[in-house]
Amino acid sequence: MKKIIVITQFIVLLIFLAKIVALGEVMKKPAAATPPAAVQGAPADSSAKAAPPEAKSATAADGLAKPRDLFTSLEAKKNDLDKREQFLRAEEQRLLLLKKEIVEKIDLLHAQEEKVNAANDVQKTAESKNFKELAKVFESTPPAKAGVMLEQLDVKTAAGITMNMKRDKAGAIWGFLSPQKAVEITREITRQGK
Repeated sequence: MKKIIVITQFIVLLIFLAKIVALGEVMKKPAAATPPAAVQGAPADSSAKAAPPEAKSATAADGLAKPRDLFTSLEAKKNDLDKREQFLRAEEQRLLLLKKEIVEKIDLLHAQEEKVNAANDVQKTAESKNFKELAKVFESTPPAKAGVMLEQLDVKTAAGITMNMKRDKAGAIWGFLSPQKAVEITREITRQGK
């Protein structure tokens, strides 16, 4: 088995060397393709001696065609990128103006929110003061009459008055309320407590 592997490696090596030699032969052929007169230095005829200047410029133009095309392509890309950059700068300015406008509107909304909150606080304070005064009136009223009056009030007002009353006075009035009204007032008190 080892002999077969060694023989196979030797054959692969010979094929590789043959390819290298063949490649060397192909490389030598373009050098041999030059006319013998040019190699020996003797002019065969006067037209072969020097290429006309037009041929040289065409050859030079062919040699510079690729770089010119590349330069033109790069110049077009540069112009395109410059246009994009200008567009992005204009967009950036527009977005900055929009941001400024939005920030101003947010500040205005915050100021209005503070005004609304202040008005709500004033209203709650006044409402709380009214409920405390009404609670004193209901405390001084006999429980039977106070119960009938609480029965006639809306749930929010009845709950506000009840919450501001002393416990013993509120409990005395509570006995004169209908069960349904007592449940509604209790729910409102619980909701306001949260």
